[in-house]
Amino acid sequence: MRYTVSGGKVCVYLRGRIDTNNAPEFASEMDRIHKANAGGEMIIDAEGLEYISSSGLRVLMKLRRDLGEMAIINVSAQVYEIFDMTGFTTLFRISKKKRELAVDESQLIGSGANGRVYRLNDECIVKIYDRHTNPPEKIEREHDSARTAFLRGIPSAIPYDIVRVGSETGMVYELINAKTLGQVITAEPGMLEEYALKMSALLKKLHSTEFEPGSLPDARLSLRHWANIGARSGYYRMEDMEKVYAFINAIPERNTFIHGDFHPGNIMVSDGELILIDMGDASLGHPIVDLAGMFHIMKLISVKSADAAVKYTGMSLDKVEKVWDIFERDYFGTDDTYELRRIEESLGCYSMIRSLAGTAFSNFVREDKRSEFAKTVMSMLLERMDKAGPVP
Repeated sequence: MRYTVSGGKVCVYLRGRIDTNNAPEFASEMDRIHKANAGGEMIIDAEGLEYISSSGLRVLMKLRRDLGEMAIINVSAQVYEIFDMTGFTTLFRISKKKRELAVDESQLIGSGANGRVYRLNDECIVKIYDRHTNPPEKIEREHDSARTAFLRGIPSAIPYDIVRVGSETGMVYELINAKTLGQVITAEPGMLEEYALKMSALLKKLHSTEFEPGSLPDARLSLRHWANIGARSGYYRMEDMEKVYAFINAIPERNTFIHGDFHPGNIMVSDGELILIDMGDASLGHPIVDLAGMFHIMKLISVKSADAAVKYTGMSLDKVEKVWDIFERDYFGTDDTYELRRIEESLGCYSMIRSLAGTAFSNFVREDKRSEFAKTVMSMLLERMDKAGPVP
């Protein structure tokens, strides 16, 4: 029996049949692996498992009593039926084996920090996730969030199954004849103002939609995530990081829907209707989280280079700036230059928290300049935090 250990997780790979003939051997081997890796989280990979009898199920039950909650992954349809009939699906975190897809001849219709989107056919797209930034649990969470949002009337793509694409993981969505909003505006620049106003209307709709408390994660977790990455980089003093965490925690609580990564590259257009994709950061909270994330992509990242603007939004920089200007004025309901500047200063403050992580990993920062750049970023952030007005 083969197993691997990585990051405190012990993954055991099952093969063939487990029945009364080899269940004692299976129990002995699992006990040996458990003792050799005490304290590690055990995961059972059942991709090669063809059948398991009641004797094998008892071994797994004993492991669960010893270890607590466990995950069994890559389960075939036949073995899943056994687990389901015996009630194991209520006791273990069990996920089915993912079907395999190829995108060699599929059209790439978008890409970003989290992955790439391909058109499979006239009715479906597949989003392939960057494995370095999207662990399996995050992909599962996106699937669940997308389904929850769709059932609550949020205009989002219908999520189907999670699949394998070579060595990567993807998720299939239904999306009939759709292109990204950035692609549509690039192809039809005369529609720019109309779609910018549609973006504003959509985001206002999201931010007026309330969910049951706890039905989605707290939106502030995404900001804490970026701050945590910055803290782990070692470039920042802990006393400064504590001020950043306090600043995040001071964001008022709400139960309104937050997309988490709202920008033209994550919005599809189907028959003139805007449809959301990339629901991995869907959450509940204050609109400032969505707005700061959008500001980060459209006002901080896109201006770094022409390639960055196209990569993240699907549009040239001049179009990004026009869309943002129209969106901002409509969403906040003002043409007052001073008021818009004050709003942008506040949004920029929250969006800079992402820059704490960018210092450690951004391709735009030379390795020999990271420490110096980190000090500059933190100094600017602390100064803006001290001056930040009320949440817009």
